[in-house]
Amino acid sequence: MNKFYTLLFTLLIAATSSAQVLNETFDDNSGFVTSTPFFSDGAGDFFGLAVVEDFNGEPLPTQLKAYTGFTGGFLTGMDLDGEGATLPITVDWTGIDIDGFTDLTYSGEFAEFFDSPGDIDDADYILVQYQIDGGGYQNLIAFEGADFTGGGGTANGNFREDTDFDGEGDGTVLTDAAQAFTKSITGTGIVLDLRLTVSVDSGDEDFAVDTFVITGTAPDTTPPVITCPAVIEQDNDGGICGAIVTFDPATATDDTDPNPVVVQTSGLASGSEFPVGVTTIEFTATDASGNSSTCTFTITVVDAEIPEIVCPPTQTVMADSNDMYELPDYVGDGLVTITDNCATTFTTLQIPAAGTMVGVGTTNVIIEATDDAGNTAGCNFNVVVEPFLSVTDIALSQIVLYPNPAKSTVSINTTVENIVVYSVAGQKLIETNSNSFDVSALANGIYLVKITTTEGTAVKQLSVQ
Repeated sequence: MNKFYTLLFTLLIAATSSAQVLNETFDDNSGFVTSTPFFSDGAGDFFGLAVVEDFNGEPLPTQLKAYTGFTGGFLTGMDLDGEGATLPITVDWTGIDIDGFTDLTYSGEFAEFFDSPGDIDDADYILVQYQIDGGGYQNLIAFEGADFTGGGGTANGNFREDTDFDGEGDGTVLTDAAQAFTKSITGTGIVLDLRLTVSVDSGDEDFAVDTFVITGTAPDTTPPVITCPAVIEQDNDGGICGAIVTFDPATATDDTDPNPVVVQTSGLASGSEFPVGVTTIEFTATDASGNSSTCTFTITVVDAEIPEIVCPPTQTVMADSNDMYELPDYVGDGLVTITDNCATTFTTLQIPAAGTMVGVGTTNVIIEATDDAGNTAGCNFNVVVEPFLSVTDIALSQIVLYPNPAKSTVSINTTVENIVVYSVAGQKLIETNSNSFDVSALANGIYLVKITTTEGTAVKQLSVQ
């Protein structure tokens, strides 16, 4: 198998969440360490990288074997005991990071120049081993030099795979063309070491290897892709400072877990009463590997409800001695009531403003109230100002209020057509056509009582105690 097909295999593995932890192409010597430096005697004793011509600066070997199926550089050698080398020669890859990887698989390409009957004897071998976290080397694949065609197992032959690691080749025979072999690596851990051991001595004994690849199922470090609902903006429900809001949960997808767990991790639950203002909702998605991601969206409840404002009925008042009347602060005095679904304080406007002097007659007073959300409501009422009546210019002086001072019921000693009780500020408090009335609800103080009979009108002072 050449390097094109190796690359295709790698891409297919990657598409199924596999990844390479080792990809040794032997295009240079940077990824491994050899027990013996590359060498060449210029003829048939050599160890190095073919094609890229790396033999540690020694002359290129004239007896380099012709192999097919390899792409780019490959590791090769012949008669490895030459030039002072010590057999066997090892090639090591150490510290390969396999943390979190599972289903590790090794793949490698092997060849040997095919002679008949062959030059490989039963002392020659190629062995690939691995260890995980320093736990001791385990056999992965081996080729031995026994030739079973001769019956005795001692004659020279070719490399064959040793399928049961008993020192005798009993499997696929190596040829001049590169052949790919794939083996499973048992176990998981943090660090993997790979070792290639080769022993071919004199007699035109050769080998070639290329494209050592180790793949595995990569640890899942990619968090799910989570999508929150769109932002929500909603008016308040009538009469409350909030709104019942429902929403769908977030959704999530993951490259390995078909069903990542999605939970709400912040904010009120769907179907809750959300307060006026902005509330942030957070969802978290977690896959089977423990990777998580979050998303947020906002729910805005808008106070769209106007205040409820209630004005008093028409206010009949008495003018002062100049026949003028000073308008009071009707909101501050409590004659105008304002309630709201949210606000407890309001911005108010009175037209005409409190303190304005108005004359005898009817004045329309407008009250406006604005809540914190800018919602405004208004009402209006009339203020009727009656001419000033002095208690010193009393007609019908024979009229008597009794008792005076009073606590509850006050009577008048004559038949009346109308009675109006005013505060000293001129505000009408009680009106009746009976000759008796109840003052128990009035605060202690002095009041003016306008009494109208068939004979005329009089004003009396009344003390409530």
